[in-house]
Amino acid sequence: MELTTCPQCGGKQIQPEIIKDVVLNKPTIDYRCKVCGYHGTPLLLEKYEGIFQGIKPEVPGFIGPWAIHTRLDNGERKTLSVLWEDARDCIRSLGLKKGDRITVTVDREIWCIDKVTDAQ
Repeated sequence: MELTTCPQCGGKQIQPEIIKDVVLNKPTIDYRCKVCGYHGTPLLLEKYEGIFQGIKPEVPGFIGPWAIHTRLDNGERKTLSVLWEDARDCIRSLGLKKGDRITVTVDREIWCIDKVTDAQ
């Protein structure tokens, strides 16, 4: 599943606008963020849900990068490669422990993990 978000503020209220291109004399699509007013190309992120399996160094003995291991609902396993500070801060702020349900949103250099609670 893909998530369209604003690259400037991270808002999810970015919507396409049809603009008439004066050079080509035909309509083109531009995007505008309702939160910060950004105009331009949105950021497309891959989003998936699964179970938090743990965190381990990608190369044993090194400080980072670290791999966050997850298991998706369909049984597939996914790994995020992150710097230790990012992983540590994420796990501490969410209080993640093995077996927690999470939603992961990933793009080339941007990643975010959200804990899924019973209320969601």
